[in-house]
Amino acid sequence: MLAGFLLLCRALQAGESLADPAAWKNKQLCVNAILAILYLLVKFLPVELSPDDLDAIASSIALIGGLINSYLTVATSDKVGLCR
Repeated sequence: MLAGFLLLCRALQAGESLADPAAWKNKQLCVNAILAILYLLVKFLPVELSPDDLDAIASSIALIGGLINSYLTVATSDKVGLCR
């Protein structure tokens, strides 16, 4: 498990990339679409939650999606990275 985590971290270095960037980029697009749909469902479905709760849920979805998207953007490119 530690080795897998180290590989995920190594992919964030400039000049490194995950083994199959195309597959990961396709997954990234799918995750983005799913998160956008979840966000819209939370915001516009009639549910019995306070506006503050709805905002908290929608913000959490956006935060998690942004983190996943940022990681996959850097990890699937050998042109950009967090460090050399």
